Amino acid sequence: MKKILSRRLVLGTLLTLILSSAQFSLAQEEDITLEGSNWQLLNMKVLGGFLFTPDDPGLYRLNFRSENRLTGASDCNTITGSYFQDTTGFRFDPFVSTRKLCAPGSLHNNLVLILRNVNAIEFRDGKMYMTNGYDGVELEFEEREF
Repeated sequence: MKKILSRRLVLGTLLTLILSSAQFSLAQEEDITLEGSNWQLLNMKVLGGFLFTPDDPGLYRLNFRSENRLTGASDCNTITGSYFQDTTGFRFDPFVSTRKLCAPGSLHNNLVLILRNVNAIEFRDGKMYMTNGYDGVELEFEEREF
């Protein structure tokens, strides 16, 4: 009986250590600050689960500047605005894009519509994922130097 209890105690302790270290690593990833970082779009998952990948990912980028300022590009258009990141979520407000007509195949219209409704951000495996949190729409970005 004592052997069973000591095994359970050891297993319980190990499980607690494993879970607490996993929570610690998740907490570290959530503390990532965006200021001064630059990200380019890798792919976009839209309603229905359709996945779109830009022909030239460098044309779709977000640049997070000081004082919560946002600049960027969406194909032939420019993006400006402000971003807010805290423990409860993420949002762009205001968010503005020029309205040039890009070449056929452009992802601009979809990207801008999704970005306007982003309310959650997550960092996994060196990538940034933006979602609106409820319909499966997701943007995947990779950090780049521009």
